[in-house]
Amino acid sequence: MRTTSLYRGEAFLVPVLFLVVFAGCSLFYIHRRDSDDIRQFRTHAAIITDDLWALNEAGARSYLQLAAQANHYRSLSLTLDRGDIFLEVHSPPLRGLDALLRRMHLIWTKTLSTDVFYKNRFIGTLHGEQYVRIVYPLLNIFLVLLLVTLLLLFLVRSLSYRRLLERRVRERTRSYRESERRFHDLVNLLPEMVCETDSSGRLTFANEITLKRFAIPPDHIGRRSYFDLVVASQRRDLEEHFARALQGRDQGLAKFTALGSEGNHFPVLIRSAPIYREEEVSGIRSIVIDITERQALEEQLRRDQKMKAIGAMAGGVAHDLNNILSGVINYPELILMQIGEDSAIRTYVEAIRSSGMRAAEVVADLLTVARGVAASRTVANLNDLVREHLESPESNRLRSLHPEITIGLDLAPETANIYCSTIHVKKCLMNLLLNAAEAIDGSGRITVSTRNREKGEATWSVLTVQDTGEGISSRDIQHIFEPFYTRKVMGRSGTGLGLSVVWNTMQDHGGEVQVRSDSGGTRFDLWFPSTDRKRETDPSETVLGRVRGRGESILIVDDEMLQQDIALHLLSSLGYSVAMASSGEEAVRYLEKHTVDLLIIDMLMPPGMNGYQTYKKILEIHPNQKAVIASGFSKNRDVLATMELGAGGFIKKPYTMEQLAETVYNVLYRQPATGPSSPSPTEDLRN
Repeated sequence: MRTTSLYRGEAFLVPVLFLVVFAGCSLFYIHRRDSDDIRQFRTHAAIITDDLWALNEAGARSYLQLAAQANHYRSLSLTLDRGDIFLEVHSPPLRGLDALLRRMHLIWTKTLSTDVFYKNRFIGTLHGEQYVRIVYPLLNIFLVLLLVTLLLLFLVRSLSYRRLLERRVRERTRSYRESERRFHDLVNLLPEMVCETDSSGRLTFANEITLKRFAIPPDHIGRRSYFDLVVASQRRDLEEHFARALQGRDQGLAKFTALGSEGNHFPVLIRSAPIYREEEVSGIRSIVIDITERQALEEQLRRDQKMKAIGAMAGGVAHDLNNILSGVINYPELILMQIGEDSAIRTYVEAIRSSGMRAAEVVADLLTVARGVAASRTVANLNDLVREHLESPESNRLRSLHPEITIGLDLAPETANIYCSTIHVKKCLMNLLLNAAEAIDGSGRITVSTRNREKGEATWSVLTVQDTGEGISSRDIQHIFEPFYTRKVMGRSGTGLGLSVVWNTMQDHGGEVQVRSDSGGTRFDLWFPSTDRKRETDPSETVLGRVRGRGESILIVDDEMLQQDIALHLLSSLGYSVAMASSGEEAVRYLEKHTVDLLIIDMLMPPGMNGYQTYKKILEIHPNQKAVIASGFSKNRDVLATMELGAGGFIKKPYTMEQLAETVYNVLYRQPATGPSSPSPTEDLRN
């Protein structure tokens, strides 16, 4: 009867306690869940701060769509500080079981809102409507508590029976032994190295990967020292690490250089903890992580960041130099037009212009490294470009400097055409030939070849430059495409930009560069995408007399007074009527009262409107206004956007009189322009 009454008491007390605990756990979970939701929502707002400040709708939308999917938001909206909706994101309707629970009101929604600040400045508000799906976790809590309750009841009743207790002790003993076996099996399956030692530092256990990496025979475990795992110079540091681990001091991950099999070294991270036997420290257990691959990735990241920083610096410097070089190139042109062929100063003026053109070529290399210069492209054939370069003064100069080196040709008879910047392709060939010649000590041979190749479903035109030099070391070959990395004497045999120009040119053309090198020489393969387009007429045949103006009005929009003066004199000498504006705002005000046949707009005019913004504003006044973009350096995105608005041509500073005359004439009478400095159609800029 007493046992029956106890069972009856349990039947009443256990359900009551279960419901009380379940209610408490549920309230705690709901409160914690609400706090987590608010904190997560604020985190989303902080992450999209930069995108909202920069009005980068694509970046913000992409992130909010991921957030909506991950955190079960029904909708997310972002409003600006003045209340305008910047963007909205909606999740698909609930389906299946979620939809059924929604109709049963077991899933509902709650609203969240938080302000977005950028550097303590309020810039907008993030609003959200989130599904409250606590039915699943509450069900899990219920099931877990039910399982725990049943387990506790089972244990309480089991403890009343001695036989059951003894059996459980035996089971636990077997379970411990099974855990030991599972531990060793699991450790042997780990990709990381795991080892154990005694209190003196002798290895007592090592998993299979540890034995393999350190070439330790299994029967030598008790004879190898833990301190032999690292190079001799770090043995003392490892001993100190071991001593602190025995004391139970958590040291986190410590970096060492491991001494592997066959004497090879590799970087590792080691973390250790003490091993207790009957409350006594008997040794340590260590995890050894090989970080060779991680270090390589970190080095690649540092290299990419360095390339990006150098490119940004080179682009900024090149932009300023192009503005300066315009005077060095264009003023001599104007002087040459006004002096006779027998003038005593004509040779000096031509030398100044020639020096300016050579300086412009160096700046063009900087722009190629910076990536973002809009280069004109045309259909060309690799065989013709190779022959043209080998007949150029630069090639003749290379032969005169290295008379003992033979340059041979192996050109495929029918190489497919490519759509390219011919100037940059010839520059790549020149740089590769120069590098090949300087790699040969004494006599040798350089072979230039072309081939058609199939890769995947595409056809490629491949330009190969192969030399018989000493080759490139494995250490140097990892850095040869970095700007300013050179083994030459800077300023005498190279600038350190040659192979950087090759790499960036191939990237801009959608191709790739492959390099192979050994003691027998080096081979560079430049893979260009082939095109089915037909070759165009060479625009260099244009003469100034055929593209002169007839009094058409042109407005020059440029913030550089020097550029204004140069363009004014060049265009006036070509027969055009010229007006000038020093900013986009000034140009808009001028065109509110006047009309012109053509605009020549600089792309970068800080701190006011840039070329794109200026042209867009002018089109509101004169919808069919023709325009030419003029810039020494411009991001492709800005140039492309302006071209899509209707600008008919692009001319890169510094430009010659012939280039300016051809571009202006083409846009006025043959729009869209197809001249050497006017990349059209706009897909030229996308490549």
